Amino acid sequence: MFLVLTFAQSSSFLNPATAAAQTNEDNLASTMPPDCSISLQAQVNAAPVGATLTVGPCIYRETVTITKPLTLVGGPGTEIRGSDVWTDWSQAGVYWVKGPVPEFSIFRELSRCAPETGGRCLHPEQVFFDGRSLQRVDGNPRSGQFALDSARSVILADDPRGHTVEVTVRTRWIVTGADNVTIDGFTMRHAANDAQTGAIANDGQSGWTLQNSVLSDAHGAVVSVAKGSGNRLLGNDISRAGQLGVHMTDGEGAIIQGNRIHDNNVDGFESHWEAGGLKATLQTNLLLDGNEVDHNRGPGLWCDIHCHEVTFSNNRVHHNASAGIYFEISSGARIFGNAVWENGQDHPVWGYGAGIMVANSANAEVFDNVVAWNARGIVVLAQQRNDALPEGTVNNSVQDNVILQTESPQEPYTRFFLGWMHDYPSEMFEPLSNNHGQNNAYWAPTAEGPFIRFEWKGSYRTLSDFGGTPGDRGGRYLSDAEKDGALAAARIPATPESL
Repeated sequence: MFLVLTFAQSSSFLNPATAAAQTNEDNLASTMPPDCSISLQAQVNAAPVGATLTVGPCIYRETVTITKPLTLVGGPGTEIRGSDVWTDWSQAGVYWVKGPVPEFSIFRELSRCAPETGGRCLHPEQVFFDGRSLQRVDGNPRSGQFALDSARSVILADDPRGHTVEVTVRTRWIVTGADNVTIDGFTMRHAANDAQTGAIANDGQSGWTLQNSVLSDAHGAVVSVAKGSGNRLLGNDISRAGQLGVHMTDGEGAIIQGNRIHDNNVDGFESHWEAGGLKATLQTNLLLDGNEVDHNRGPGLWCDIHCHEVTFSNNRVHHNASAGIYFEISSGARIFGNAVWENGQDHPVWGYGAGIMVANSANAEVFDNVVAWNARGIVVLAQQRNDALPEGTVNNSVQDNVILQTESPQEPYTRFFLGWMHDYPSEMFEPLSNNHGQNNAYWAPTAEGPFIRFEWKGSYRTLSDFGGTPGDRGGRYLSDAEKDGALAAARIPATPESL
């Protein structure tokens, strides 16, 4: 059995002979193969309160519950999977059959699914063939697909003999039942959890940390951080969620730092509702720093509904289908130092699809960002809606940003740099509302002419006219050399990759 428990006592308090013997024992233990027949739950249960439990390179097919302060450390090859390996398939004509799959409790609202997906988000069942996810279909599957019959047996078109077929049978990897739990260095895969839940979560506890882990292939969210305070996601790779990479709600002082959050919303959830990279609600003093957030089908980083004092800093946000950074129906944000490019291409309607978007919010500062090749540049938006802030869209500033855009004769009115936009006669443009821009720098491949580039109460084609509004005092255009330097410094491709 590979099992190391670390306690408060240090070997420096041991005599030299005892310390040497202890070192030899530790070295021997580290070279012995782990006993993978001992469940991870049994190891967690045996660990004292406050211990550091280091486990070996085993694949644990179980849901683990931690009910005491504990640090759980894995390493290369240490995995938790929500699937089991299924063997002994029965041949039925041209198909292979085995089952049943458990009945999972999920949302049954078709409106949660993107319209073009045929309700795929309502089906959490998962099958993996030699590690490759199979597509669920109704009716007769083809190679690379699976179906369920009326008894919930899995039907395969591919011959499973000589292959590893994993079928997801659990909804959670780890359940947290105590404050001050740390999980470090694990790989976790395959979970049939519901939308708005995490396959791993803090479960309302505080002082929870998940770090240096690789997590993927959950039907709902891969990770959920809900309630509690002082929780952290540090240095993880989070991908292939059916709905969201990270789900957050009702917390204080969370830190989301140094993660890669990518390729999420694979099960076709409606991104206007809740899908994509990270969505947080009801957060206070949230830090989103130094993350790479890319190729999500929905927004990249999104804080919505009563977020207060949120910092979006030093993130690299690119190739997300909707807005890159999105602050909505909230108050108090500092959005700075971010590189944001090629977002919003699936959502090019009105003011949406911006690299950075502040919607129906107050007291947001957007500064020192490089925003390039997005469907829109930076947008501040006021809408008439029942859940708008009482104070309205006020005290927002956009300054000292670099904004680069392409332009197209097919889109002369939409691919703008900076837009202050509203859909009703709002307070947004009143002097006392204190919304303003200053000293932003712009680049486009063409001279000013037919294209709408700016919005403030109306549309503007020239920077000189726009500069006569509070939308941007002191704005200027970049030279080609300045543009190249800004992109190189931000490590953004010099030309768009997907436009």
